[in-house]
Amino acid sequence: MDMILAHAPALLWGAWNTVAIFAATAGISLALAVPLAVIYEFGPRPAALAVATFSWTMRACPTLVLLFFAYYALPALGIFLDPVPSAILALSASGTGYNLTFIAAGLRAVPPEQFAAARALGIPSRRMYRRIVFPQAMRASLPPLMSNLTLMLKGTSLAALVSVPELTAEAYSIVSLTYRPFEILGAAAVLYLILNSLLIAVQRALERRLSPRGSAA
Repeated sequence: MDMILAHAPALLWGAWNTVAIFAATAGISLALAVPLAVIYEFGPRPAALAVATFSWTMRACPTLVLLFFAYYALPALGIFLDPVPSAILALSASGTGYNLTFIAAGLRAVPPEQFAAARALGIPSRRMYRRIVFPQAMRASLPPLMSNLTLMLKGTSLAALVSVPELTAEAYSIVSLTYRPFEILGAAAVLYLILNSLLIAVQRALERRLSPRGSAA
């Protein structure tokens, strides 16, 4: 226990970097996934096909390959990124490929009558999507979205392979100095467990808020 406490600042610093990378990748992927899902479902066919191709490519390609491409291959094109931006780019691209499919499925779950009724009432498209369509779509897509965000949180550990000082990288660095993998990696696992538990708590809160009864309240 004393050894874990001695290295706690480094582990907590790694955990903070993990949270920062996850927050950036989750925010970017969701911000991109929503309009891309709308294009995929309701856009013109060429644009929808382009979105479908992007999603298929991101889902088919391992995240580790995307990470290595961003860090090692892009410089051949004259694009040089530091480790953290490379990790955020790769993780965001991978996450967007999955998230847009979940949101698109949620949009398909909204009954067509809802669109017809909104248009019959003369509700502007932006307001229709914001007040009618997206609340129902998010109810349907929230479980797979949150499951993917959990995977994205754990996927931040891949950033250690390009020298990003996140939790796994810090834990491995400490193990290389102390030769005590059980205690250090166990402490890192506990920190990951805490972070994922907080994410699950957020999911539960969102499910209550988006439920019809919660919305009425």
